[in-house]
Amino acid sequence: MKKLIRGIPQTKWPCRKCKGKGCDECDGTGKMYNESVEELISDIVLKETNGYEAKFHGAGREDIDVRMLGEGRPFVLEIKEPKFRKLDLDSIAKKVNEYSGGKTEYNNLKFTERSRKAEIKVSSPDTFKVYRALVECEAKISEEDLSKIKKLENSIIKQRTPQRVSHRRADKIREREVKELSTNLINSNTFEMIVKTQGGLYIKELISSDDSRTSPSISEILNTKSICKELDVIEVG
Repeated sequence: MKKLIRGIPQTKWPCRKCKGKGCDECDGTGKMYNESVEELISDIVLKETNGYEAKFHGAGREDIDVRMLGEGRPFVLEIKEPKFRKLDLDSIAKKVNEYSGGKTEYNNLKFTERSRKAEIKVSSPDTFKVYRALVECEAKISEEDLSKIKKLENSIIKQRTPQRVSHRRADKIREREVKELSTNLINSNTFEMIVKTQGGLYIKELISSDDSRTSPSISEILNTKSICKELDVIEVG
């Protein structure tokens, strides 16, 4: 599964005010966003199977403002009570990709075992992700400054649960490794970073430090406030 534009959540996001019932805040939709990666495929697959309900299970997830590029993210789409089980998956993939209008893309669809639903959610120490980040710094930076960031390679990052997800994640310290890192200076305040990390490392906080909840961080090493302006996942392994 690829997400080619920003602004789409991975799964259906119920309205915070009405909890999915429909209200003035969500224009009666019951949702925070009109569409999701989950719905753009399940709308078509439910019609093809005449199923009761669809559930999307992804191998992790990206933030709503992050694209999922490269070969995409593995996922399982579970269809409950399907009336039709003999499906032409190539034809369905074509219909789904046309329906999504270039927002998302689903390729190499295949049938799978029920156990895969649980397996895909298990985070292994061997899993990794590669990201492209556009980083903006408050102070001017140089190539010499960026060379300092290279020391993050093969280092362990300690991250306390980020403030932005603390309402839904346990407050604890996570340790994750930065495996590879490269940078490209764009202008005096901006650079591009390609970073390969152990699965589960929060990249935005690796950049900002999140009020020192993540250490070491880009902001800490460069000694200037740094923020992630754009983020793309380019490989999931």
